[in-house]
Amino acid sequence: MSAADRSLRGRVVVTTDPGVARAVARDGATVVIVGPDAAALGVLAGEIAALGGRAAIVVGTLDDDDMSESDADRAARPTRATRAALAELLDELFPPP
Repeated sequence: MSAADRSLRGRVVVTTDPGVARAVARDGATVVIVGPDAAALGVLAGEIAALGGRAAIVVGTLDDDDMSESDADRAARPTRATRAALAELLDELFPPP
């Protein structure tokens, strides 16, 4: 597979992992970084922009309302506010026809 075949140019990747964000940005993806720390997200988005990439941030926390769920299950489920912010951002990036 050639480097061109692996390019993520024109794609959007949503992640909570800084390492993944940097890697996919290097491969041409627009990155949406989700996390609870606005300052840290801003620094990471700035790093990506300085390298010529595109990054947007969504500040959000993880939902822990249902104490019967395992920690892993709760951590994998974003809050409604995070989902709403992400949906709004994706609508801005890719307006409906």
